[in-house]
Amino acid sequence: MVRQSFNKHSTWIRRLLPACDNDPSLAKRQLAWMKEKIISDRTTHMNNNTTSLTLTKTEMDRLDTFITQRVDHHKPLQYILGTQPFYDLDIITRPPTLIPRWETEEWTYRLADLLRPYWDRQQQHRGPQRRRRILDVCTGSGCIALALAAHLPKNSTNIIGVDISEKAIQLANDNYTAHADLMNGNKVDFQLGDIYDLEMVEQQLLGGGGDDGPLDLVVSNPPYVTQDEYASLDPEVKQWEDRRALVADDLGTHLHRRLIELVAHNKIKWDAPSAANDGLPSIVMEIGGTHQVSSLQQALDAHGFDNIKVWKDLAGKDRVILAT
Repeated sequence: MVRQSFNKHSTWIRRLLPACDNDPSLAKRQLAWMKEKIISDRTTHMNNNTTSLTLTKTEMDRLDTFITQRVDHHKPLQYILGTQPFYDLDIITRPPTLIPRWETEEWTYRLADLLRPYWDRQQQHRGPQRRRRILDVCTGSGCIALALAAHLPKNSTNIIGVDISEKAIQLANDNYTAHADLMNGNKVDFQLGDIYDLEMVEQQLLGGGGDDGPLDLVVSNPPYVTQDEYASLDPEVKQWEDRRALVADDLGTHLHRRLIELVAHNKIKWDAPSAANDGLPSIVMEIGGTHQVSSLQQALDAHGFDNIKVWKDLAGKDRVILAT
C-alpha cells in the first residue's frame, strides 16, 4: 500500500512537470498545495475532523482532476486552490477575475506604510474627524481596497471599489464578507460602474455633497498590457483571466489617462484635496514598465500634478506611478 501510494505520488509529480517549467521541486510544491486544499475542504465542508494525510479514493480522483486542469487546460493554480495570499488576507479567487499579483501586494503594503503615520496624526486631533476617502478603480477581487482598510488607522477611512465586471464585484463582496472582522472600523463599499460614465462618476464617486468631502486618493491596478504584449502571454492568463482587466489601448495607458482626468477634476471641484496638503499622493497607479513612464509623467504634469514619482518593484521594474 505504501509503495502504491509512493508510485502514485511520483506519477502526479511527473504529470505536473509541464506546468512547472519542468522543475521537480516546483511540481512537488504545487502537488502539496493541492493536497492541502483537498484535506482542508475535507475538514471544513464535510464536518469531518479527520486530518489524515492519506487521501481517500474520491479525494485522489479529485486530485487527478486538479492536475488535469492544471496541465491540460492551463488553469492557474490560484483558481484551483481558490485563494491567494495578499498582505495578510486570504483573497478568494475565481475565474475570470484577475488573480492578485505579488507586485500589487508589494506596493499596497508600501502605500499603507506611507499613509498610516499621517492619518494616525489626524486621528489624534480633538473634535470630529472627517474620514479619508479612497477610490479603488478596477478593484477586481477587492484585494487593494480590503488590504488598505485592514491596515490604515481605525475608523479613519471610507473606501469605494469600482469595477465594470459584475463577476468581479460579486467576488469583491465575497472577499469583504470573508474579512469583515479585519476591517478595523474602516468602511468598504464595492460598486458596479464604469468610470467613463460621467453621471456615475460625478454623483457616486467624486461625492455629490459636502458631507462626503473630497476624494483623498485614487488607487488603481488598471489594465496596462499592450495588444502586442497580450499576444505573447501564457495560456493560463489568456484562457482564464478577463481580457478587459489586462489589455488597454494607447500602449496600455488608456485607463491611466482617464484616471488622471478624473483626479484633476476632483482637485478643481474641491479646490485641492486634503491629501495634497500633507504632501501625500492623490493618485497611485500600477503600470507595465519603463515604456509607459514618460507619457504618463507628461500627462500628469499637463494636468497640474506635483511630486510625480515612480516606484520600482522588488524585481527592479518600474511598477507604480504616483503624484500629488
